Amino acid sequence: MVIRSDSAGLEGKYLLDMLPAPGKRILEIGCGDGRLTWQYAERAAAVVGIDVTDDSLREGLAGRPARFARRVDFALASSTDLPFPANSFHNALFAWSF
Repeated sequence: MVIRSDSAGLEGKYLLDMLPAPGKRILEIGCGDGRLTWQYAERAAAVVGIDVTDDSLREGLAGRPARFARRVDFALASSTDLPFPANSFHNALFAWSF
């Protein structure tokens, strides 16, 4: 069950304001169903969303907008054991995960 508590609808705007200049590679830790991943893809050169549950990742893949097919990827991974080489991303985001 997903619980969202952003009644003002500001979550995405706030997090997009935290992103670097367009064209950077972003790692989203705890991406869940990808609802923010797709927003990050508006500005990023590439976004990889990781989560520890494959159910969430399947939801994210199912909602993939065609225009981002090449810039967004999802991976089953933990933030404590990242499967990427050092310096693979310009920024890492971890929001609304617990």
